[in-house]
Amino acid sequence: MRHPKLVLAIFILSGAAGLMYEVVWSRQLVLVFGNTTQAVSTILTGFFGGLAIGSFLGGRLADRVRSPLRLYGIIELVLVIIVLLTPVTFRLLHEVYRGVFPTIEGAPAALALLRFVLAILALAPATVLMGATLPTLTRHLSRDRHLSAAFGRLYAANTLGAIVGTLAAGLVLIEVFGLTGTLVIGAACSAMAGAVAILLSRNADEAAAAPASGATAWREPAWTPNLSVTAASRRPTLALLLAFVSGLTSLGYQVLWTRLLSSGTGNSTYVFTLILGMFLIGITIGATLFALSRRWIRQPIALIAIAQVVVAAIAIAGLVLVIGQPGTIDPRKPLESAEAILLPILFVVLPATIVMGFTFPAASTLLGNDPARIAANAGRLLAANTAGAIGATFAIPFFVIPLVGSPVAVALLALVNIATALALVASRTGRASLPSIARLGTGIAAVLVSGATVIGLATPGAIVDPSVARIHDARAILFASHEDEIASVQAGATVTPQLWVTGTAMTLLTVDAKLMPVLPLMLRPDSRSALTVAFGMGSAFRGALIAGLTTEAIELVPTVPEMFSYFYADAAAVLANPNGKVIITDGRNHVELTTERYDIIVTDPPPPIFSSGASVISSLEYYRAGHARLNPGGIMMQWVPNGATIDEFRAHVRTFRTVFPHVSMVFGPGGYGLYMMGSDQPLVFDDAAMREVLGRPGILDDISSAYDSPATTVDDWISRIGQLRWIADAEVDTFTGPGPLITDDHPLPEYFLLRRIFNQDVPETSPDMLLRLTGR
Repeated sequence: MRHPKLVLAIFILSGAAGLMYEVVWSRQLVLVFGNTTQAVSTILTGFFGGLAIGSFLGGRLADRVRSPLRLYGIIELVLVIIVLLTPVTFRLLHEVYRGVFPTIEGAPAALALLRFVLAILALAPATVLMGATLPTLTRHLSRDRHLSAAFGRLYAANTLGAIVGTLAAGLVLIEVFGLTGTLVIGAACSAMAGAVAILLSRNADEAAAAPASGATAWREPAWTPNLSVTAASRRPTLALLLAFVSGLTSLGYQVLWTRLLSSGTGNSTYVFTLILGMFLIGITIGATLFALSRRWIRQPIALIAIAQVVVAAIAIAGLVLVIGQPGTIDPRKPLESAEAILLPILFVVLPATIVMGFTFPAASTLLGNDPARIAANAGRLLAANTAGAIGATFAIPFFVIPLVGSPVAVALLALVNIATALALVASRTGRASLPSIARLGTGIAAVLVSGATVIGLATPGAIVDPSVARIHDARAILFASHEDEIASVQAGATVTPQLWVTGTAMTLLTVDAKLMPVLPLMLRPDSRSALTVAFGMGSAFRGALIAGLTTEAIELVPTVPEMFSYFYADAAAVLANPNGKVIITDGRNHVELTTERYDIIVTDPPPPIFSSGASVISSLEYYRAGHARLNPGGIMMQWVPNGATIDEFRAHVRTFRTVFPHVSMVFGPGGYGLYMMGSDQPLVFDDAAMREVLGRPGILDDISSAYDSPATTVDDWISRIGQLRWIADAEVDTFTGPGPLITDDHPLPEYFLLRRIFNQDVPETSPDMLLRLTGR
């Protein structure tokens, strides 16, 4: 007995665990390597690379063992041990990275190579084992069925588990149990799958199985002749090519659709989770449809060709009609936000992925059913598919998007689908020549692109990037793209110039930004050096240089500093100042790994407060790293933008206070948030020191020039800052009380769904509310 239903059930568990691992590891390794596009791409490459190697090697091994099911169980149990050791492994890699980083931070190629090697070392042991599971179980189940039947059913089951893992981890588990707890839950799923597989293998009738070299012992099931895959249709090379194209286009569309659909939503973690979840749901539905209809498929090549055309048509239609106008997300209205995000996903992602989910397992029908190479063929097919995914992970963010942009990149992938369909038709008929195929493909491509362009011109904003299309009553006066990030300057008759990154407003020329380096300087007027994390419009960087501080500015998005001159006429002179330096890197990475020390560290996290990745520069570990980078008596200033509930705001303040013995909090005069300043020495605003700082050349003019500045003279500013001062030290402890902290393991600001659903009436913090709560 093969226990097919139980085997599919344990493979669902395995799929759920695998996506939990991917979600958690991606997050943990971003903390090691940084949140740059290169770093994230390197992590994904390491993940997919291990899967590809495991698929290939696992398939070859599974064909040589008596009990593939027992082998699968052993693989899962060994995986559990490796998974539970990954926190230790990642910490060791972090120390290695820490030791090398300062010497190669300015050498991007060397840094990328180091990240790649370390990512492979971190992920390979686990991902190689994960990659071996599908071909191993395919070998077990295909002793009773055709390879394509076992492969299709297992692929559907594993992807169904991936849906469960993605949604459970992204929507519930990380918020409730944290990253480590989610990893342990995933390990428990793997352990259960492995244990059940070993128990089932003891009862399986292994003696009835065909030996690896004994093709004569294997018999086709009685119904198999209904699958009209003739000898001429058994094209293993074509199957591998189709698997590669499937991986390339499916991951390519996933990268692009995620980027386009999440634009303007604040880059919420939940947007990414919903898109990935819906992507996997479509794949599962498609794979299930293939498993149910497989025996009636008579012309697999023709069917795959039609599927390629359908995917291309859906992609182009979605690009023109839906993706160019994405929804928005408001954490105060989680259900309405989910609806706004899900609608375009349902219209674009789901239909296309259903077809994709059908196409990839359909390619397995072209492999034939050699009983001696069932697992090896399944492994090769999966490895080819994963290799295509790796290609998309690298090529699209690094080369395609910078050259042509995301909308055109979608059209290019559609052309790949069309070209594949034409090649399949030609290979099936054997009559079409390569030039005729090229001419036909070019003609179809021209029709698709022309149609999209005409509709786009008739519907303003339809085929431009949503990062620009969603700006109302304004126009883009500068637009620049780098990899998967877009920065733009928006201005209009009624709109103050703003910096937008990937469709989200980052900042404007507010007094709140101009005061960021000035307030700490008033508390430590003898400061000589400063670090600003997040360049933005450059207000804090410029203000620190005006104050005479040697200043470094960290910026994640390379195109953001290019916008500097559109906000400040003296931008060129500021950038040429020998006391200033702009470094394009991850802020968390730099603060943790640099050997430099500073008198002032200013951190201005990108809004909104719940955006994906914002917690890495507002966590306990980040504040500890910042404290370690300060000179004695130095000050760390953390900007807390509006948008948090009172409990979330308390967590921010409580976390900061845990690190710094002395804390002073000041409201932003522009009303956009609040300054938290911490030090190992007392923080006291002294009128004489404040006058000295305001008297330095350029400072008063700078902070008074903002459109929302509340003062213009030294006396007015001293009076206004006195009014804005809120609480300090013991008062901070009284306000926060006991409660959770924001940590790398529990990134509370980013995972808020359950809190917001069950507490929808809790208002966001405001200065008036905070003053009432503290009796001011």
